[in-house]
Amino acid sequence: EDLRQDHYDGLADRKYVTLKQAREKKLKVQWGEESPVKPAFLGTKVFESFDLSDLVDFIDWGPFFQVWGLRGKYPNRNYPKIFNDETVGAQAKETFDAAQK
Repeated sequence: EDLRQDHYDGLADRKYVTLKQAREKKLKVQWGEESPVKPAFLGTKVFESFDLSDLVDFIDWGPFFQVWGLRGKYPNRNYPKIFNDETVGAQAKETFDAAQK
């Protein structure tokens, strides 16, 4: 039931247009007018001293929980419902907290 409600909650923000409107607003690319810009850097860039704690807010933890066999929704509307799951919630929270160290 939670999954169904989450789905319907997500539909509320969607704004649909007609097929005709979508076709009128399609992306019109004129390939001949511009030439691609050469990137300033090609290859692999290594960051020797970079504080990984700066990246924590950008990590998708969903695959992390899947690998550990912890099925649930993370994040869910910016709230980790998996932590409240009766079956895996405690283990998910413990595993997540350990990964933060």
